Amino acid sequence: MTQSIKKMAYGGLLIAIGIILPQLFHIFGQAAGQTFLPMHIPVMLAGMLIGPVWALGVAVIVPVLSSLITGMPAVPMLYFMLFELAAYAVVSGLLAKKGVNVYLNLAVTILCGRAVYGLSLVAAVNVFSFAPPFANATAFFTGLVSGLPGVALQFIVIPLLMFALRKGGLVLVKTK
Repeated sequence: MTQSIKKMAYGGLLIAIGIILPQLFHIFGQAAGQTFLPMHIPVMLAGMLIGPVWALGVAVIVPVLSSLITGMPAVPMLYFMLFELAAYAVVSGLLAKKGVNVYLNLAVTILCGRAVYGLSLVAAVNVFSFAPPFANATAFFTGLVSGLPGVALQFIVIPLLMFALRKGGLVLVKTK
């Protein structure tokens, strides 16, 4: 089986996980998604497993399909999540290709993704005069703080999965 077919299969699996996982968290209430950030996990994994290009596809498809199927993320939030998840995919994939350890990869990826999310809000408000209720500094910082349990979950789950997958020879990213 060629690398492209394997990456496509991994991408499809991660897309499915990216749609199903948030639904499992929403069993515990609507705020569980914003608290535990379940859609971020498969996207960051995609970067580390299949590289930045394929992961970018996962990052775009997951929120769009999820929004179409489940209504979440809701349309104004969807646009900003697309930028954030795209940053997660590309940064985690590029760092994985460079052989950066999973913890440093996560730290840099999360910082970059959150920065891109914030910049997309600033651009929407200042350039396009778009002002949803969550597009202000208070809402942005509240979102950062409320998402800290999700960041902690990412630092627990993703390294465990990556170590297990690496040990099984299932990571497709070629490192330098």
